[in-house]
Amino acid sequence: ARILAEAPINTPVLILMPTYSFDRNDPLYRLAVRGRLHFALHSLAQAEELHALANKLGMTLPVHVQLDVGMSRGGCLPEEATALVRFAVNAARLRLAGVMTHLSSPASDEVFTKEQARIFRHWIDGVKPLLAESAKKGHGPCVVHIANTAATLRSHNLHGTMLRVGQGMYGYGGENWFENDQPEFAAAAEKFEPAVRWLSRIVHVQEIPAGWPVGYERTWVSQRPSRIAIVPVGYADGYPRALSNRGVVRLTGLEWDRPRTIGPLEDRPNPGVAGKFARVVGRVSMDQITLDVTDCPQELSRVGMEVEVVGTDKDGPNHLPLIATLSNSITHELLCRISPHLERVYVASNDRPVEEGIEPLAKVVPGGGVAGRRIATGA
Repeated sequence: ARILAEAPINTPVLILMPTYSFDRNDPLYRLAVRGRLHFALHSLAQAEELHALANKLGMTLPVHVQLDVGMSRGGCLPEEATALVRFAVNAARLRLAGVMTHLSSPASDEVFTKEQARIFRHWIDGVKPLLAESAKKGHGPCVVHIANTAATLRSHNLHGTMLRVGQGMYGYGGENWFENDQPEFAAAAEKFEPAVRWLSRIVHVQEIPAGWPVGYERTWVSQRPSRIAIVPVGYADGYPRALSNRGVVRLTGLEWDRPRTIGPLEDRPNPGVAGKFARVVGRVSMDQITLDVTDCPQELSRVGMEVEVVGTDKDGPNHLPLIATLSNSITHELLCRISPHLERVYVASNDRPVEEGIEPLAKVVPGGGVAGRRIATGA
């Protein structure tokens, strides 16, 4: 939320974790004073502290009451949740802006997901008089939200009036989720377009003889005279160490230092066809990987050539969900593990052009700051 306070966006920000206090020097204050900061309520003790804080700062804070329906990761049981709704409706400095819960396994357990939804709906029915009282007091619309990406795909009955998509926002989710019981939603997930493409470059190439080890612990030894390329990416950047001797990257055939264009992929051929794939050999190091480029054309694998570490081609061997499977992880974890110090570049999508007069390219620089006048969504 603090990072988003500095970004050129205007949408409200909901903090899901239990939050108790902040001061006027906190970036959160700038969000709150503009009415853009919403809080999830998890207990009466937290609600009382937030109300005291709102009194101290002289502002009204929008809040969302979270019911625990069997996740046990925040929220509270129905009796206390009802008391929280009543407290939020009657507190002078709080505004009831939402009621919510969180499903534990909508991608894998349809039966329990339906039971969690039943518990939530039964509780909603019980607090409807309080919601009506909130509306009479002018609190504005109270959104109802329950669905993450998987629940959004599983059933329209889980959508409520707001969705909390996570990895779906980045174009991921749904891989092998609903093939057996919900094929129509599996088809919907197939329409997602991955938004993350991770690029690096070759910084060194060397020739080694047959029988020569590569990397820590000598886990890979050349079976023939080989060409080894170094790429400055490693586990400190979020590239999994578990991809040692398993990962695959793509040599794009483009110069790393070429002028960057704002159009998604407009400066290169189809990512699944162009270039050449190369395997990671040896251990993934802290900030380097080594590639066997023996069979790759030298014009693709010389120093200064671009390397696609993660691609957007769903059928490619460097597609993020496949990388997650190979490293015994999940797509969401790998998205979160990409280091903040890596430069981010956001470009407008093809079907949603950037407004005229607005800079279409924005870079997120190390430290979380944003350079540029607008962050545009897209690949």
